[in-house]
Amino acid sequence: MKHIAQILIVGALSLASFSAMARNDRSLQSLADAMNSPQVAALNREVKVFFGNQRHPRVAQKIGEWSSQRRGSAGRTEAETSGGCHYAFAEALEQLIKRAASEGGDAVIGIYSVHGDAPLKSTTQYLCGIGNVKTAVRLTGTVVRLGR
Repeated sequence: MKHIAQILIVGALSLASFSAMARNDRSLQSLADAMNSPQVAALNREVKVFFGNQRHPRVAQKIGEWSSQRRGSAGRTEAETSGGCHYAFAEALEQLIKRAASEGGDAVIGIYSVHGDAPLKSTTQYLCGIGNVKTAVRLTGTVVRLGR
């Protein structure tokens, strides 16, 4: 009887673990929507940002490449989740801009997003990872000093 009870407990725990599996989705989000969000509008505009292969002024000095990952809240609806993605995007972009300023750069070029091992170098979209309760955006870019 004790053996059967143990088997039932193990079986119940196994079934419960299926419902606790972590969500790990990847979503393409609009770069224009994120850039027009209030969080991005409030960022330091002295440091210029350029995404993917977007044209930029001549580079006078390459300083280095850095990444930043930030999280937002995943919502119950697609609109809430997109808002969480845009929030995480703004936070990650803010960290890149702050890093550029602290390193003496005046621009971050070639910015791209990464989720897992999949980079997206785009001028129109970015990748957002979506879990059960959090979103995550990782941005990587090259800090430079632009020519005059």
